[in-house]
Amino acid sequence: MTLALVLLSGLLGLACALLAIPAAVFAAEIAAAHRRRPPPPLPPVDRPALAVLVPAHDEERDVGAALDSIRAQLRPGDRLVVVADNCTDRTAEIAGQGGAEVVVRCDPFACGKGYAMDAGIRHLQDAPPPIVIFVDADCLLAEGTLDALARTAQERRRPAQAVFVNHVPPGAGPAHAVARFAYVLKNAVRPRGLAALGLPCQLTGSGMAFPWPVIAGSRLASGEIVEDLKLGLDCARAGHPPVLCEAARVTSAFPLTARAVVDQRERWQRGHLGQIAAVLPSLLAGLRRADLALVAQVLDVMVPPLTLLLAANLALTAVAALAALAGASAVPLMLALATVAILGLALVAGWRLARAAEGFSCGPAEVAAYLLGNLSLYRRLLAGRPLGWIRTDRGGLS
Repeated sequence: MTLALVLLSGLLGLACALLAIPAAVFAAEIAAAHRRRPPPPLPPVDRPALAVLVPAHDEERDVGAALDSIRAQLRPGDRLVVVADNCTDRTAEIAGQGGAEVVVRCDPFACGKGYAMDAGIRHLQDAPPPIVIFVDADCLLAEGTLDALARTAQERRRPAQAVFVNHVPPGAGPAHAVARFAYVLKNAVRPRGLAALGLPCQLTGSGMAFPWPVIAGSRLASGEIVEDLKLGLDCARAGHPPVLCEAARVTSAFPLTARAVVDQRERWQRGHLGQIAAVLPSLLAGLRRADLALVAQVLDVMVPPLTLLLAANLALTAVAALAALAGASAVPLMLALATVAILGLALVAGWRLARAAEGFSCGPAEVAAYLLGNLSLYRRLLAGRPLGWIRTDRGGLS
């Protein structure tokens, strides 16, 4: 074997090994989720007082239903705060009529959900509650969600994340069902696998509960697209990794139009990829501190969107096959094939788990079509156009 082929074999082997890491993390989470048993119910103890903080940007259509859902679970001493952030509609008026404390924020040069969250925390700091729970203005709470989140955050002294999933609007096509599969896989199945391993989960944006000392010390004011992901990592770095609260459930509706679905997915994936590029220092810090929770959370973040992960592994497999035919080592090809096989098996197992848990109807053919169609998204991501806090049109809560 020539020196050039030796170098090529080494580079391909390194690339295959690096791509095998996120695939192994994903497969381990799915495998652990199969062994997950429902946690025992929390003991019937009094929960602390809480404040529910609702960041809202042009949410006049949905905020009323969201506030009704929240108010039904409030107890005496609880507070409900809506931050109407750079709104051009009746969000603030409807929130006030719904009995909420309303914070109106107008700063077009500092837009983003993180700024709204920060404004809400500053509103509370003169009389801070023991627990703060963030709920998006287009979400509904399952019965008992606030109690479960508050008690979990109090007992664990860590952020607590509800199971946050989207439901498909009536009459939606197969693409919505597959998008829901991907959402359930990320926000429900994989966190349950991490919980089964005794590891922290990511924060997913709505249904997030924090002890006051944890959230008061967090840096929130930013225009970060995936402010929840960043906040969860910040908490883990500070020694407060988030924990899944399976007794709490928050739901929202998927966008009605295909354009809105694509735009929403583009924001999520661009933000996620940006976080992957930024978490290496956290991984090194976790390894130095022997902090398993931080390392596990960073590795989970480093699992890229599944379409991208699968496409990268398939492309690398093809390159490794061509190199092997040219006389390079077959080891990279074997590693790449094993990784693709593990990913495929994990996807099938995850699909079965997600379908059993949430009852949606989409088959392997629709999933494959979704993954292929998702490839066009990355061409737009490479263009790098900026994305701010844009309200997703969901057509109203139901």
